[in-house]
Amino acid sequence: MSLSSIAGPIAVIDVETTGLFPFHHDRVIEVAAVIVRADGGIEREFVSLVNPARDIGPSRVHGLTSEDILHAPQFSEIAALMLETLAGTVAIAAHNVRFDRQFLESEFARLGSQLPECFSICTMQLAGGGKLTDCCRDYDISLEGEAHHALADARAAARLLTCLLADQPRLVQKLRQLSPIQWPTVPKIEAQPVTRDESRCRQAELPTFMQRLLGRRRDHALPDASDGAIIAYGALLDRALEDRQVDDIESDALVETAAKWGLSTDQIDHAHRDYLNQLAVAAVADGSVSDTERRDLKLVARLLGQTKRDLDEVLNEATAILCETHRDLVAAPAGESSLLGMRVCFTGQLQCQYSGQLISRELAEELAAKAGLVVMDSVTRKCDLLVLTDPHSQSGKAKRARQYGIRIMHEPVFWKAIGVRL
Repeated sequence: MSLSSIAGPIAVIDVETTGLFPFHHDRVIEVAAVIVRADGGIEREFVSLVNPARDIGPSRVHGLTSEDILHAPQFSEIAALMLETLAGTVAIAAHNVRFDRQFLESEFARLGSQLPECFSICTMQLAGGGKLTDCCRDYDISLEGEAHHALADARAAARLLTCLLADQPRLVQKLRQLSPIQWPTVPKIEAQPVTRDESRCRQAELPTFMQRLLGRRRDHALPDASDGAIIAYGALLDRALEDRQVDDIESDALVETAAKWGLSTDQIDHAHRDYLNQLAVAAVADGSVSDTERRDLKLVARLLGQTKRDLDEVLNEATAILCETHRDLVAAPAGESSLLGMRVCFTGQLQCQYSGQLISRELAEELAAKAGLVVMDSVTRKCDLLVLTDPHSQSGKAKRARQYGIRIMHEPVFWKAIGVRL
């Protein structure tokens, strides 16, 4: 017996989350629902990234970054749209349905609403256990996309469900007797779902401040600025980019400064290229570019409106200089770090490597102390500096640092500033 014998459609759901425990403040960061028709096909779908208003957890699992969800709606803003998709369904299904359901229950509870009791089907249980990818392989089902992408997983679970129900006549008979689920009603907010592809297309666009800088009409520009003005602009740029993002205040300051100092668009582009070149020279100085250094260079290049081709050219130039000179290009370390005596705090799982190993929090604090900084456990108004691994982090520490106006620095920038060679 197949789904063609079922009176109403089934909602197959999948969520990606910041962690495993909604009762320990973990949140949904992506949700998908695939509605399976009576004939086993897909009737409609819903998917959206969700901004959890906190750190996003292990990116290596779900493949998302804070920048991916930065402009995504919060769950409260897409809950009504999701419920519209679920309307008329008689049961929910998921691969490990308890996990997905408890997260949805937690999210709706935050809205003062409650998910109704309803018939649930677990494809993992019906398949005898195992990961979704393994169970799908047993039934010759291929994933349409990458694993741990909510929509791809929900589609795969829907196809798996169709196969499993063919061997479950009693379950099919039970499903035929079910009435549509009475889903709750929540306020509808004018917000559109955001997919991974849409988010990343937005990220590929020039940053707003770059559009403003390069959009200035050449014929309205002041005469070309002096070398001193370009150097001063570079110093301001360095400070603005040390946390690897440009906020509205910094954006306004850079645009205003470029205009006041008479920098032409060509000079701005040259200053940005020169800044990227300095980072590249430092990266290749030890003969190789680490994964951490390459990620950082890509991030800076995008912020500065430089293309992948531009970055490749800069790295090739830096490597050529290294080969010609046959010497370490990193300048001799200064006598003291400019951060000496500052009170520093760390947030997020560290990403950089030291002596071939990921830097642990304990080692990070030890290296900072050796460089003459005072390590703090939490962000207070007495803190001078917050070091973060994710420029768009929404952790409690990052939020407080921005609220208090505390200086924020991206992890690779911090290690370079205190003379730690990665």
